[in-house]
Amino acid sequence: MGATYEPGGDAKAISRIAKTHFGGSYKIMFEAHGWELEDGQQYMHQASSRIKDTYGSIAAFEAHFDSKDIQ
Repeated sequence: MGATYEPGGDAKAISRIAKTHFGGSYKIMFEAHGWELEDGQQYMHQASSRIKDTYGSIAAFEAHFDSKDIQ
């Protein structure tokens, strides 16, 4: 089973990866993955579901970026 996060831990993990690999920009992270927002959606609120759809879990997303020197 995947990592268990404290309340807010998944948001902190996503933010850390955005800062480390995407210059702190959720927009750049979305563009790099080809993820799009519909009108009225916000990057921060949609990141978790997009990450889970692509990587399977927040833990897998972290592992992917932590295992590489990806910029």
